[in-house]
Amino acid sequence: MIIRMKGLKVMTNNLSMQELLDQQEQEFSNVKVGQTITGKISKITNEGVVLELNYGFDGVISTEELNLLKGQYASDVYNVGDEIIAIISKVYHKDGVIHLSKLQLDKRADLESLEKAYKEHRIITVNVEKNIERGVFATYNTQSLFIPISQLDTKFVNDTSSYVGLNLEVYIKEMDTKKNRLVASHREVLQERIDIEREERRVRIQAEKEEAKAKAKADREAYRAKVKAEKEALFNSLEVGQKREGKVTKLMPYGAFVDIGGLEGLVHLNNLSWTRVESVEDMLSEGQEVEVYVLDVDAETKKIALALKDINNDPWDLIKEEVQLDDIVTGTVVRIIEKGAFVQIREGVEAFLPISELSEERVMKVTNIVNVSDEVNVMVIDFKPKNKRMVVSIKEVTREPEEDISEYLEVEDSLGSLGDLFKDKFKDLKF
Repeated sequence: MIIRMKGLKVMTNNLSMQELLDQQEQEFSNVKVGQTITGKISKITNEGVVLELNYGFDGVISTEELNLLKGQYASDVYNVGDEIIAIISKVYHKDGVIHLSKLQLDKRADLESLEKAYKEHRIITVNVEKNIERGVFATYNTQSLFIPISQLDTKFVNDTSSYVGLNLEVYIKEMDTKKNRLVASHREVLQERIDIEREERRVRIQAEKEEAKAKAKADREAYRAKVKAEKEALFNSLEVGQKREGKVTKLMPYGAFVDIGGLEGLVHLNNLSWTRVESVEDMLSEGQEVEVYVLDVDAETKKIALALKDINNDPWDLIKEEVQLDDIVTGTVVRIIEKGAFVQIREGVEAFLPISELSEERVMKVTNIVNVSDEVNVMVIDFKPKNKRMVVSIKEVTREPEEDISEYLEVEDSLGSLGDLFKDKFKDLKF
């Protein structure tokens, strides 16, 4: 036969009633305050719940120790037969009643959770229940925390009452279980999120900048490639003798650089005009639009030689059809040097007049005979149009023609020598 005494099973065939009571007393004596125990609800009242324990005794949890929410009753949360884990808070041996507390167990669990959150620097959510001038008191389940006014927000807080009833995410800043001191910070959570948002915004802005920079770089490279291709196409299309429109980009003492549609070529000082040019500025100015001729294209160095003068109408090619060696032409003295003068015969054609060709007589100084702007008649004594060379002479123009004495030479030959002619007249003379 088996007898059940409040959960304690015994075999009456093996144990007497006294032995059974002794065993029950021994087990009851092992029950210690602070132990965790599990029991099944056998009864629910307004004062709390009654648990059936394995020791054969009843366990009682009052309403205050059930850790119910405000306004809740035990019957709202529990039913007969539900198991509850609680801590033994008091033991009454005489009555055989064990008082339990679910609240203490929950407090212990909540404290452990707070300790873990503190060590791991993890965010928890608390509810603000009360405010004072220096801060607010909040609860984390069964535990109470204090949030100083300086830790409520990243901005200045003047009134703490507006936080009552709010759920706030916080970090545990200080934790001293012996002094029951728990201090939390909502400000740190907010600041951390602000910092994260700032960093995300910085990273996003940086990424946008990098993207824009990469796009700009790609656009520049594409543009450079396009310009390069256009320049190469333009360069390959250039032929000597072509006429091109351009714009003067830079003036130098030795010439001018002209942009002919993306490529720059040099117009040398000598190629500005068929006439002599003393200064580039006399002919051109920066930004001036001009028409130029292609003189030379160097595929290896990529250099382009240009001319402002019309290379298709070389005045030396024209004058060789008009002037021959020994012709007498009229020109204007345009320049004087120590060894002679330069005479402009046609526009673009200058001839050299050496000092030795100025006069039959010895000339000590060129300006004694001619000066700049003088119009002179000269004879062409050397003419090489291919080399753009012409030498002229005033002396040859002004030279007196030699007297023709050939008739006298013929008479002399016919008469013989003077001795023969007058020998008869001197034959009687004695010396």
